[in-house]
Amino acid sequence: MSQISIRQGEDYQSFESSDLPIKIGTDLNADIRILGPLSIGVVLLLDLLDGRPFIQVVNEKIEALINGQLLSGNHRINNEDRIDVADKSITFELSSDNELTLKVTSNEDSLQPTQFQKKTAGTTIFGSRIFKYSAVALILGLTYFLFYLFTSKAVEINTMPADAKVSVSGGFFPHLKISGRFLLRPGEYRADYSRSGYFPNSLDIEINDESSQVIDIKLKKLPGIITFTTRPDVDFELYLEGKRSTPSICEDVEISLEECRQNWLALGPILAAGTRDVELRFEKYFPIKEQLVINGMGEEQEFIFDLEPAWADVQIDTKPSGAEIFIDSKNVGLTPLDLDLIEGQHVLGIKKNGYKDFSTEIAVKARENIVLEPFNLSRLDSKLSIVSYPKGASVNINSIYQGLSPVTVELPPLKPHLVEVSKPGYQTQTEEIILPTREEMQANGAKDFLQIETNLKPIKGFIRIKGTEGASILVDGKQIARIPSTIELLAKAQTLIVQKEGYVTQEINIQPTPGYEQNLNIRLLTPEEAVLAAMPEYIQTSLGLQMRLVSPGTFVMGTPRGDQGRRQGETERLIKITRPFYVGVREIINKEFRQFKPRHTSGAETFRELSNGLHPAVMLAWEEAVDFCQQLSSKESLEPAYEKINGQYQLIQPVTNGYRLLTEAEWEWVARFNGGAGKQRYPWGESMPVKPESGNYADESVEGLDLVANTLSNYWDGYPVTSPAQKFNPSALGIYDLGGNVAEWVNDYYSVYSTNLKQAELDPLGPDEGTARVIRGSSWRDSSISKLRFAYRSEYGTLGRLDVGFRIARYTDTSNIDE
Repeated sequence: MSQISIRQGEDYQSFESSDLPIKIGTDLNADIRILGPLSIGVVLLLDLLDGRPFIQVVNEKIEALINGQLLSGNHRINNEDRIDVADKSITFELSSDNELTLKVTSNEDSLQPTQFQKKTAGTTIFGSRIFKYSAVALILGLTYFLFYLFTSKAVEINTMPADAKVSVSGGFFPHLKISGRFLLRPGEYRADYSRSGYFPNSLDIEINDESSQVIDIKLKKLPGIITFTTRPDVDFELYLEGKRSTPSICEDVEISLEECRQNWLALGPILAAGTRDVELRFEKYFPIKEQLVINGMGEEQEFIFDLEPAWADVQIDTKPSGAEIFIDSKNVGLTPLDLDLIEGQHVLGIKKNGYKDFSTEIAVKARENIVLEPFNLSRLDSKLSIVSYPKGASVNINSIYQGLSPVTVELPPLKPHLVEVSKPGYQTQTEEIILPTREEMQANGAKDFLQIETNLKPIKGFIRIKGTEGASILVDGKQIARIPSTIELLAKAQTLIVQKEGYVTQEINIQPTPGYEQNLNIRLLTPEEAVLAAMPEYIQTSLGLQMRLVSPGTFVMGTPRGDQGRRQGETERLIKITRPFYVGVREIINKEFRQFKPRHTSGAETFRELSNGLHPAVMLAWEEAVDFCQQLSSKESLEPAYEKINGQYQLIQPVTNGYRLLTEAEWEWVARFNGGAGKQRYPWGESMPVKPESGNYADESVEGLDLVANTLSNYWDGYPVTSPAQKFNPSALGIYDLGGNVAEWVNDYYSVYSTNLKQAELDPLGPDEGTARVIRGSSWRDSSISKLRFAYRSEYGTLGRLDVGFRIARYTDTSNIDE
């Protein structure tokens, strides 16, 4: 707008843009004053927006009409618009030179007639009533002004920007502005402020009794008129600060929706001033993300963006053609197909009636066109049902296992397939088939599957079985024969159940071989034999001593009259050992005995070597040997084998599974009869002389030590007294030093028994009382034929000797089998 002027009668006033806004109101400072109380102040403001004039209502206490319609809010001024407010009519004229003229006339309806009196002759001006009234009015006016001047407060109103126009309304006194400060009496006022390019606004202020006050006002910029131009010109979605918007929005600026729609949307898209995060999203182009500075103040801004394509051309075809194409589950057409795909990973799906669905992933890079090789579609599989007699045969098709017959599988049609049906014990059947398509089977009125049947031919082998006579032989729960017998079975893995009353049932797995007769010898075990067979051959104590399992058995203890070297007390007795037991493979050595009796020396005072940790423990009484057994049982949480009655140890009956000494019968069964493996007279065999490495006896090495009366000639074991345990050859049962090294305490009291060869004694424990315990076996001090025999038994109180040790035994946790 080049120039704005106001014509009011003969008066003419010109304004520049910097003088705006033009104030219309009752205020003394108003550019166009209208009739009304001074307290009303400014009613209308005239300003420019984007170079075009607009009128704004700032006080509705006096109505204003524009072209006969009530004026409210903001309104753009057009040529020949007329505003009627109070006693004034204002007509706007816009010239072609962009000049605006406001013609102000009085509204005659608002004027009141004035009565005039005729002036009388001879009256002077000073003596006139007018002069008197004028003088009084002047004095009152001066008094009013002085009162206002001395009671007003200096109020500084600062605006940002600083050149904004500010007007004050309200109160009963004028609002003088001196040196940039308003003189205002205490009370409530309204400050109206405006500037080109900013929203006009008002602020209610309260002036207090302070001599001076400062009020800061910040104006808000008008929004900017924005144009987004894309090359090429395509539709887009607009996002501001990450939230979706529309290219023309009123919610983005702090004005009423009605005002926005009336005065702004016609100008174009608007955005609030400031730095904005803007994103434009397109269907087929890469998105644009930028931070834009919006100048605002009604300024028009254009942002131009060159778009980058985000797609590539993809050509898809199938054999046969006419298949439906799906991109990311969306149907996009039939093959052959040429389409644009956005950059990224896409799932390509293909469907065609009568063919298998197909799916794959394709990676698309913008502007890199793709021509895919035609996809060869596979026909839907046809169904094949396979039945065999007998059923349960394994079915392999093209060497791939499919299950047990009867079975139905799906296979590609019009191709050869090798079907193999096999079952253990039967000949394998093979057949090559070509399946028709599903459409062909349905067109011929057949079932929707093809069925093949095969009769398997059995393959058999012969098994000759002997063993426990009369035992029943069962296969698959059915009795087929009794032992002895020759049976014919399918040539497959078979399980035979062999059973007979009084015996433990056995299961035998066999594989008959066609054309070859197999032989089986099946001996069923009694429950006693079965228990023994299930027991481990060796166990180990917590001290590391191995113990050997000894089987039960029946034997004759003692020697017949006339036997060379026989002594009194070796009467013959029929003995039956009924329970398996474990016996130490060697005697207890010093190292083990000192675990419970640390200061034991084994007679080292007599001969130092006796105390060697690996030599048998000696010089210990019978009760000390039993104490060791009791403590070892306690350590291993076994039931003790002994109890004290009247201060004497006695074996608990029935005998527990705790550690104990061998009974005399058990010792002879282990030593002389090798636990049933064979009877022998001496540790090395049946006759003299002593064989080398047979044991530690009274040999030439002990001569001159005054420890023995007689020695063996031509025998040298290298140890004058005890030797390390397990130094010499073991017995046939794997037990060491049953003869030689040291003699051994056993559990029994010594007694001379009557001959008994008729009624077997079961697990004898010896007399219940006595004065001496039995010692069995020869030692390093013995050399006579009598003492070297396994049958030799000695009576020797209960005290320790240099050549007497002990060996431990125990039952298993299994109870007495006879029970």
